[in-house]
Amino acid sequence: MIQGSNFHLRHMRRDEVALYTELINAPESKGDFLSLELNLPGVIEKKYETEAYSKEVRETFLIVDGHDSHQGKILGQIFHFKTVPYFNSREIGYALFSSDTRGKGLMTEAVTLLTDYLFRTMLINRLEIHMNTLNLASEKVAVRCGYRKEGIARGAVFSRGKHIDIAMYALLREEWEQLR
Repeated sequence: MIQGSNFHLRHMRRDEVALYTELINAPESKGDFLSLELNLPGVIEKKYETEAYSKEVRETFLIVDGHDSHQGKILGQIFHFKTVPYFNSREIGYALFSSDTRGKGLMTEAVTLLTDYLFRTMLINRLEIHMNTLNLASEKVAVRCGYRKEGIARGAVFSRGKHIDIAMYALLREEWEQLR
């Protein structure tokens, strides 16, 4: 468990897989920018099983309200995964499931916590965050956490019926060390 100011990050429990599937498939959880694609329950169960034994490919944390690891409302998710096989890096992704929790600094703190955790526990030199170029809130999270814009990947992702541009941000280990 990784403790935040009024929430914590923790791995999903087996008994939460069905609820998690409902949360990530709910239209409100998609906001204005995430793909509207629905996740199949079997696919989510398989991802859970895979992540339960290795974080080499992907590791997901739930963002849970409060300080008790066994109670609290699931507010969102934050995860990291291996991007390009020959890069010494990970990419971070995140989502808050309710619009009521957005715009309050929660994700900035969660990204900071995960960034610190990854640089302290993994032999990586680079973390990346990618977002729709129109997603200004996500861009603010990256900037507030010290990530630097590296460019735009034009037409890189198909979402909501069209190809969209993706802003690419990154933070190197030496930049992170200077921030701490």
